Amino acid sequence: MRGVKVPKATKELRESSDAIKAIEEMLSKVQSGEIPLNQAHEVWKKISQYKDDYVNQINEQSWHTYAGNAFQRLVFNILQKYISDHSNSDEFKNISVLSQSQLEGNDYLYKKLSVRYGKISILPDTDMAIVEHDFSNPWNSEIIAIISCKTSLRERIAQACYWKLKLWSSPTTKNVQVYLATTDNDKNFELKKKGYYEGKTRNRIIAEWELDGIYILRGDFKRECESEKVKQYDKIFNDLMDLFKKLKKAN
Repeated sequence: MRGVKVPKATKELRESSDAIKAIEEMLSKVQSGEIPLNQAHEVWKKISQYKDDYVNQINEQSWHTYAGNAFQRLVFNILQKYISDHSNSDEFKNISVLSQSQLEGNDYLYKKLSVRYGKISILPDTDMAIVEHDFSNPWNSEIIAIISCKTSLRERIAQACYWKLKLWSSPTTKNVQVYLATTDNDKNFELKKKGYYEGKTRNRIIAEWELDGIYILRGDFKRECESEKVKQYDKIFNDLMDLFKKLKKAN
């Protein structure tokens, strides 16, 4: 995954930060399986609790960048471990999860996912992608889904929906699923009692309509707030299994 950019003046502090060391250790334990995947919400809760220590040692400005990157890596490690654990099953054969930098460095996947603007091709904003590889003929490899990771949505929901519509409008990318993984810090996906359409915020209405799945990695997200598309993060495992089964049957 891409590194975190912080001011040069904080580099030595960052390398000696106890908070960062603890967070990095937790992320590594998720990746290795020492921390079970169904405990990921607890991992994120603990990461969030290191904010004060991080800010005291470094600064608040870089915390937001670091925390966002840590969440992205947590989701990546969760999916990577899940796919690895099921690699012997037919549904997961030749399936992998790749970071954006890995996509950018892969000519055939880059061309398959990129959106054209005249003569220019641009890769959609995505933090990671799930890919089915064809190792005998790499150009036949398929991008199954892209996943954006956001701790706070604000205006960013429109960005994710924009890329979904751009992918859908092309015959080459119309079947690519677009997922959002979020901690929902602003509680956009909770159902409200007053002042909203059927209890839904504007961001939730747009996301549910346009995206293929929204997964909330927050331990206190209530089951009654779930819908066909908005779900607790652990539901992504069942959804991916169902998706892979459909793909294998279609092939």
